[in-house]
Amino acid sequence: MISITGVPGSGKTYLSSMLRERGFQVSDLNEIARVHGCLVDDTVDIQCMKSVISSPNPQIAEAHYSHLLPCNAIIILVASEDVLRERLEKRGYSGVKIEENIDAILSDSIFYESLDRLPRNRIMIVNTTNGLSAEDMEKISEFIKRFTIG
Repeated sequence: MISITGVPGSGKTYLSSMLRERGFQVSDLNEIARVHGCLVDDTVDIQCMKSVISSPNPQIAEAHYSHLLPCNAIIILVASEDVLRERLEKRGYSGVKIEENIDAILSDSIFYESLDRLPRNRIMIVNTTNGLSAEDMEKISEFIKRFTIG
């Protein structure tokens, strides 16, 4: 599985739709969590998700926690503090939630959690501050192809 991860507002859903347009199968892990009862008070049970996705394993999976699941490679989406703040404000996030997500970006917590699971050459960081260019999409597609099994 290839993981697409990042804080809310980083562009996971947008990237997933762009990949689907290119013919990739991308699974929404939040939908899988809902269907299989892996949500407890709006929190995803990672152990439950590990058992749910073990078979069949999705080709590409998108969620802010997908890097915590077994995967072959990880794509981390990041954006500048100002852009992320603007995106989350438009979504109606509280000030506290916005700050939590900005802290996660500034501390590189997703990157370090990913490094606990995979070597650096299997982790790609993509800056979505200015959206995704055709060149970005080509690099992402090549990265996915390199680490997709089967």
